[in-house]
Amino acid sequence: MSSFNHRDTVLPDVTTEQSSAQVPVIDNVGMQGIAIPLHVLGKRGERLASQAKVDVTVSLDHPNAKGIHMSRLYNLLQQYLSNKDLHKSALLSLMNSLIESQDGLSKSAQLNLHFDLTVSRPALISRMSGYQSYPATLCIKRSPERYVAQLKLRVPYSSTCPCSASLSRKALSEVFVQQFEGKDLSVEDMGAWLASKQASIATAHAQRSFADITLDLANNDIPDFVGIIDLVETALGTPLQTAVKREDEQAFAKRNAENLMFVEDSVRRLHAALSKYYQATYFRVKVEHQESLHAHDAIAEISGSIHR
Repeated sequence: MSSFNHRDTVLPDVTTEQSSAQVPVIDNVGMQGIAIPLHVLGKRGERLASQAKVDVTVSLDHPNAKGIHMSRLYNLLQQYLSNKDLHKSALLSLMNSLIESQDGLSKSAQLNLHFDLTVSRPALISRMSGYQSYPATLCIKRSPERYVAQLKLRVPYSSTCPCSASLSRKALSEVFVQQFEGKDLSVEDMGAWLASKQASIATAHAQRSFADITLDLANNDIPDFVGIIDLVETALGTPLQTAVKREDEQAFAKRNAENLMFVEDSVRRLHAALSKYYQATYFRVKVEHQESLHAHDAIAEISGSIHR
């Protein structure tokens, strides 16, 4: 009988074979898209996410090694993250263990945690509320020199074109003059006409827009996710709404009129808001206005250091 049928047979592992030839260093090798039940908490202990997709890699620095011990990376993710609350101490231990698990093959490791933050958002006027989803990625790198953490966050908002708003006001003004020039109108008459369908001469074009925020985190702490979202939405002034009543929809229309924005205006607002953000050392912002007038989108990018 072949020895391969015995339970005590040692199964071959080709990854342990070494080549006599020198091979180049591989920057990152590992796995991506691993599903992990992970509890992401807010500052008040509220659960913001309950699952994540994880990318994990290590460098392959040994000059003669064929490959890494990949299954060890997977097992360490389960040990440190599966059904656990996300904490800085666990991430620090995990990153060190990822490198140590390779028995001298690796000098650095990288971890990307992708999750959707589900945050309760109140309506503008009424007592309605609902949940908004914000895609986020927490990127962590560990090397012999340093440990760094970075947050990437996408915040949706509404933007109304200042040029379109100006042209709409001009069109309304022209029709108003044509219709009522020389007539004796009371304030009540003007108000009634402006509130009628006849006054819907033109409307400014608005679009769903996105702010992609990247923060280099100070002290590598778990960031205040909701605090950052609040900061961005307050700076822009036109956050997307969830559950609304008519008074909320009217308030939203007013917000858009009060915060007319080109992409240049949006990034400047975010630059001012993030320049003093206490949990980061550097920021990058990209905004995208998904045009309703054009078949293409408008974008702008800005970055800067944090000043305390």
